[in-house]
Amino acid sequence: MKQYAVIHAVAGLFEGYSDTTCEFFPNRGFADKHIKQHVDTYREDEMCVRIEHDGDSTYVTLSPDSDDYKACVPEDMDHDDWVSENDASVEVFRVIELDMSNRSGSTESCWLTWDQQDTCPAWDYQPLCMSLVARVASDVMDNDQSVHGLEQLTDFISSVYYGSHAFIDIDDYVMHAFRIPKPKNSDSYDS
Repeated sequence: MKQYAVIHAVAGLFEGYSDTTCEFFPNRGFADKHIKQHVDTYREDEMCVRIEHDGDSTYVTLSPDSDDYKACVPEDMDHDDWVSENDASVEVFRVIELDMSNRSGSTESCWLTWDQQDTCPAWDYQPLCMSLVARVASDVMDNDQSVHGLEQLTDFISSVYYGSHAFIDIDDYVMHAFRIPKPKNSDSYDS
């Protein structure tokens, strides 16, 4: 069974990076329509200075000074340089195809992981709850064994078992995990 996840995130660690969201759709058409509705709203916003489509991703650049963007880009500098030097942010919409057919017998939940810094899926597989917790715990122990790191890990683990979204933020390790929903009226990923 395939599903399509739509991630809406701020690129990198700009303000709002912890507000990343993920919505799941049963087919690609619904996912694309969802993104189009958001992008159409941004087109009407005077802070929107650029919308770029790249495969499964759409990037929306927002700036409180859109006149400055129009004056500088592309004459004086390229887009990425301008964003890094000004009070601008880039929002990302990404469609991720999830093939859950190999998990058809599992009653345990699978998770989609999102690397906030690189704005891409963190891993090339969708782990079960225990695998997710074990790998993140290992990563935390490798990166930050401080009290803060362990508190973040505790909050992450609690979110995995009691919620549908888990988030961890320790130094250079910033990741979201979203519980992949099972089909209605089912306790497994069978359709």
